[in-house]
Amino acid sequence: MQTPRINASRHAFTALVALLTLLGWSGSAFAHTHLEKSVPANGSVLSTAPENFVLTFAEPARLTALSLQKGSETPQKLTPLPSAAAKEMSIPAPRLTPGKYVLSWRVVSDDGHVMPGKLSFTITAQ
Repeated sequence: MQTPRINASRHAFTALVALLTLLGWSGSAFAHTHLEKSVPANGSVLSTAPENFVLTFAEPARLTALSLQKGSETPQKLTPLPSAAAKEMSIPAPRLTPGKYVLSWRVVSDDGHVMPGKLSFTITAQ
């Protein structure tokens, strides 16, 4: 026969293992994709305009919206967008003139969560 103290220790250990397993699982199950790198890089100052915008995410995602805004001008929607989910996406850039820009996007990750983001860059006089 086991003593109540040993039995309680086993239950406590089992509960701890179950809790740690659940916490480990939930962290990966609810992790959302995030931007790992981009071209141009956030905050970069470029002497020439990029030919393409490249967004690299931690997990595959589907790009559902992409817009570019120069200064206080009206944002310009960029199309066409890739139709398939991917970790890296390359989208042709329109003709850009010197100025400050904000590139904004929205992606849907594999877990169905919508993740917005933006980056800024500047093109100097050429």
